[in-house]
Amino acid sequence: MRKTLIATAMLLMAAPALATNAVTSFTGGTGYGFFRTDETIGWTFSTTGNIVVTALGWNVGNGSNSDHQVGIWDSVGTLLGSATITAGTPTDGIWRFTGVSPISLAAGQYFIGGRDTADDGDGYVSGVDELALASGLTYIGSAVSREGSGFAFPNRVNTITTGGRFGANFQFSAGVVPEPESWAMLIAGFGLVGAAARRRRRAIA
Repeated sequence: MRKTLIATAMLLMAAPALATNAVTSFTGGTGYGFFRTDETIGWTFSTTGNIVVTALGWNVGNGSNSDHQVGIWDSVGTLLGSATITAGTPTDGIWRFTGVSPISLAAGQYFIGGRDTADDGDGYVSGVDELALASGLTYIGSAVSREGSGFAFPNRVNTITTGGRFGANFQFSAGVVPEPESWAMLIAGFGLVGAAARRRRRAIA
């Protein structure tokens, strides 16, 4: 029983810790007050270890009049998760964040982007001078989908300029979210531990 309790405790300790902003700060850059077309703009990055995305966000520093759909894609264009950040969502500094079902990212390259349209009155900041990302993340380049593509994989990458298009951000925790099957085994384990404890108490009595 002690071994089971230790294993259960280890599973619980593997749960994600407090969330951290992926983009912690940036300076400079060019503010675009509007979009030319309906497209998805963002940036691509790599992570050196397992992380869990817990929220997606949008920069309100250059307008926040409309809702924006934000998503994260893997390196081949599979959408891993998305959310719509509404104009009424409370701000966290220059960002609005909306919680999502946990998205587990292993070490590798990913893309994040948000949709904006030519007539929503919002803009973004491009080509920032200094960009700071949280520990474990590395900026690769700015990313954008084709003009008129709407909410789509932003696979057109520019690695020459320093800063991406912001745009989108996310919050994450270190670690791995257990799969549903793992949670089921964990719950079953608790039940077995409880049953064994009850039998032991009865035997002692």
